[in-house]
Amino acid sequence: MDKFKFKYDNVDDVAITLYMTLPVYRRFGHAFLMWKVKLQNIIQYSIDDGECLLTEVELRRIHRRFGHPSARKFYKVLKRSGHDEDFEAIKQLTKFCHHCQLHGKSPGRFKFSLPDKDYNFNHSVLVDVLYIDRDPDKLRECWIDTYIGPPEYIVHNAGTNFIAKEFKQHATSMSIQTKTVPVEAHHSIGKVERFHAPLRRSLKIIQEETQDIGVSKAAMLQMAVKVINDTAGPNGLVPTLLVFETCIIELPRGPTRFRSTSVKPYYDATEEENITLPEFGTVMSPEDPEALQGPLPNALQDDEVLDSITVIPPEGYTSNKPPRSSARNASDVDQFECTSRDISSSTPQIRVFMQEHTAQYMTDLPDPVKYKDSRKKEIEGLTEKSVFEVVPILDIPPGTHIFRSRFVDEVKNEGTSTEFSKSRLVIQAYNDVEKTTVLTQSPIIQRSCQRILASLAASTRKASDTSVYIQDITQAYTQSTSNLHRTFYAHTPEEMNLPTGMILLVIKPLYNVPKAGNHWFKTYHTHHYEKLKMQQSTYDPCLLYTNNEDTGFGIVGLQTDDTLIVDNEKFIQAEEKELKDANFIAKDREELTHDHPLKFNGVTLALQEDDIYLNQEKQCMNLQSVSAESTDIHDTRGKVRKNASTHDQYVTQRARGAYVATMCQPEASFDLSIAAQTTKPDKDDITALNKRIKWQKENSSRGLNYVPLDLDSFKIVVFADASFANNKDYSSQIGYVIVMMDKHNNANTIHWSSIKCKRITHSVLASELYGLVQGFDIDAAITATVGAILNQETPLTICTDSKSLYNLLTKLGTTSEKRLMIDIMALRQSYERREIVEVIWIDGPTNPADAMTKGKPCQALTDLINTNKISIKPMKWVERE
Repeated sequence: MDKFKFKYDNVDDVAITLYMTLPVYRRFGHAFLMWKVKLQNIIQYSIDDGECLLTEVELRRIHRRFGHPSARKFYKVLKRSGHDEDFEAIKQLTKFCHHCQLHGKSPGRFKFSLPDKDYNFNHSVLVDVLYIDRDPDKLRECWIDTYIGPPEYIVHNAGTNFIAKEFKQHATSMSIQTKTVPVEAHHSIGKVERFHAPLRRSLKIIQEETQDIGVSKAAMLQMAVKVINDTAGPNGLVPTLLVFETCIIELPRGPTRFRSTSVKPYYDATEEENITLPEFGTVMSPEDPEALQGPLPNALQDDEVLDSITVIPPEGYTSNKPPRSSARNASDVDQFECTSRDISSSTPQIRVFMQEHTAQYMTDLPDPVKYKDSRKKEIEGLTEKSVFEVVPILDIPPGTHIFRSRFVDEVKNEGTSTEFSKSRLVIQAYNDVEKTTVLTQSPIIQRSCQRILASLAASTRKASDTSVYIQDITQAYTQSTSNLHRTFYAHTPEEMNLPTGMILLVIKPLYNVPKAGNHWFKTYHTHHYEKLKMQQSTYDPCLLYTNNEDTGFGIVGLQTDDTLIVDNEKFIQAEEKELKDANFIAKDREELTHDHPLKFNGVTLALQEDDIYLNQEKQCMNLQSVSAESTDIHDTRGKVRKNASTHDQYVTQRARGAYVATMCQPEASFDLSIAAQTTKPDKDDITALNKRIKWQKENSSRGLNYVPLDLDSFKIVVFADASFANNKDYSSQIGYVIVMMDKHNNANTIHWSSIKCKRITHSVLASELYGLVQGFDIDAAITATVGAILNQETPLTICTDSKSLYNLLTKLGTTSEKRLMIDIMALRQSYERREIVEVIWIDGPTNPADAMTKGKPCQALTDLINTNKISIKPMKWVERE
């Protein structure tokens, strides 16, 4: 300014010299003096021809606002916006970006992959639900198994349509595995949803163009799906072309079917159609039914047993179900198909399934003469009840599975004065492939409810003048009031001497028919509920009770055809009357007396003075020690399993011991629970199991005794305990013992459990809490059930030997583990609502649940079982009004 002799006026933004006044322009916080150049010309020049460069600060700002893209993506953004880009400069900028350094992916490693030309199409199908015209679409009308059979997997979202039990059962019946994609998974969003709009659009166009032709909606949907499959998708691929050249090849030799991904010439059969198999020696034809009735071929009598016959459709018959082409169809059942040149196209061919018999199980065949009368009685009873009909085999629809049947004979009360023979006609439906789609297991009484019945029976025998009975229904399944929903055809045993070419059409439930037990349970359960006005317990559907003035007091436990009843004289009369009115055929009642014990559900109930004693002496005698070498195993039905390996012996004896331990020997629960966690037993595991089995055999007569309790001071107490990380896999063992007791410290053991905690435990407090929660859940259900039966309030008490857990529940303490807060709040809420009457901190040695979590003997549990007395030594408790 001194050199050019001028001054700057920042008020008027001008530069003043001795000869002139020049304007000054402010831009970006700075003053610019334009010397012989107009500002408008500079701006116009920069717009037309000038380059717009970005500073480093501006580049970093753009990089940040675009979400820190990679150098390659940021380079494409700048290039698309018209800027002069320098990839190396951009790479250097993103390299030193703090956010990209923290959240960028790890450096990749060079890799290459060879192309796999043997593609396995239709391996996984992504499924989503789309509703059109408010009607749910059928899954198989879409492109799933139209071309090459059902897929291996169906990958679906977490919607209720796909996680439903019915959908999974139907998929499993077709050998399809289902996989659920996690909610909002990044790799699943939009994969199927992006086709919704095109599918709706194509279906709308087809509907408009074919509305006057009368095309069905199913055909419209198939055309719409075909259009989408023939159209290139977002990735540029045409779905239909992906399965081009895919075919199914049928070969009369070797594998029946296999999937091919390239066009191969079909196998040309050079032999004649009339093939004589050397194993049979003759051609089996439905025109010669005697071929099916004759003896088995010599090559099959030694190692194979004829199990079932399936009628397959003749030539020219079409089915809506496409053939399976997956290798999963290969089974261990050999299929021999016999055809004849003279067989008419309208006559169904016969395919015989022969299953190998490994001679692993050996038993003596029953004497047919000995059981002649019992078999005749069985058939007469089934015929009288119209359980089956005799139909010609030629009237069976094509594709129907024909099962075989046999007689199961046994001697009841063998060696006694009441010995008699019993025969049952059983359908061999173990190879029924459709039974996975129905509920095949009927409810049976829980073991804890069985012990509740025994305890209440002992307590009400004198107080309410009750008795204990067993009611056995004759031919229970066949007395069901409902018929089978499915059609069953069966060949008859040779003893029935049916005419040639005739088979049985099973109409009503028969033994070993899937879902037959459910029909009988529905019939018998409804009979007690409607006729005898009994109420079902919330804990077990097989435990029913009533205290009605019309029917009297009664408790019933259902076990298929056997019924354990605790009732008074009024209920006995009402039950006999309703049983007679319902036309149920039953044996005479068996009453529990001092001279006549009862057998129910594998347990013997004996009356000793005023007590009821439960034991499983017969089951204990079937236990065997595990041998280090292969040996024979005897089961309860007299069969022998030949040359069982050490692992098979371990699994078998472990299951037998656990059955006894969970019923009447709680001292053995811990050792058998530890054995159940062992998948590959070593020498130490076998030694530990043999030690426990030896104890069970030596104490085979040891069981549980149930003494009369004072019902006025009656309460239920649960003892809980846990051992933190004491298992081999460092998981925790949790357990509990539930007892009924009165003010005189008399106690009956009702339920117990010793299991491995499936939840992760980070502390001793967590394991103790999980054990207490599990015990409280079961105890709350038992308390509600017993209170409803006795029609009185039943107190519930919780005992624990953990002081920290006691303080956490009673003193409103807190914990740092948020996962535990839900369980803690649930227990506190029950405590505040007086659903839990009392929480007691007891001394460790007096806790009988200690035997459920540790291998050492527990004197508290031993005294409880031996004396039916329990002494609670409280360390701390809360006085509540």
